[in-house]
Amino acid sequence: MIIIVTVCFSDVTSQGQECPNFEVPLLNSMDAPLVAKLDMAKLSSQLKVYIYEEIRKVLDYTMKDIISDISKLKDETKQLNVIIEEKVKNVTMELTENLRTPTVTFTARDLKFDRNLIGKTLVFPNLIVNYDDGYDNTTGVFTAPYSGMYLLTVQLCPEMNDSIHAFIKVKNGNILADLNFRNNVGEHGPCVSSNGVDFLTKGDKAWVFCTHANSNGDVIYIGGHGNSFSGTLIHR
Repeated sequence: MIIIVTVCFSDVTSQGQECPNFEVPLLNSMDAPLVAKLDMAKLSSQLKVYIYEEIRKVLDYTMKDIISDISKLKDETKQLNVIIEEKVKNVTMELTENLRTPTVTFTARDLKFDRNLIGKTLVFPNLIVNYDDGYDNTTGVFTAPYSGMYLLTVQLCPEMNDSIHAFIKVKNGNILADLNFRNNVGEHGPCVSSNGVDFLTKGDKAWVFCTHANSNGDVIYIGGHGNSFSGTLIHR
């Protein structure tokens, strides 16, 4: 079998010339001739259509991938915005809490002991207020629950002709306030006070310490409830 291939170019046919033939033997045992005419212009057009379709398919797949990626990016951005908003909210709350000055105040009055006070911490057992539980009325020691500026005040009422010398001590024994008074005025008073302001770090201590008295006997009048120790956080 022999295929006779006739190849026609557009320029040749337009000039009235015959198309050249090419004999291609396929099966020698068959005598029937087969003629195939290849129109190169038509083939070029079909090739263009094929290439266009292939490019379109690639572009379609690419666009689908891009749209999918954009959708995923939008979802991830949305999730990220939620996380950022939550972080900002938490930081804002924390900053607000840190800037706010909490209520810390205490007042304790009377004395647990009014004899043999020299060299001892004065204990004021009766609590009037103890917001945030900073003052221990069994030891007489105040422990700062927050770091900040504190105002501390002590008031004592010596008996007639008796004297008392006491300090408000803070931290490692630093003297914050000094009360030194001898009562030559009245049988039941007057009461005198001393105060001081200091920055206490959270956990720092403050207490009233008697450094001197004119005797080891009863030198403090306790009947009028005038003896007291108080403090408050004024700025954090």
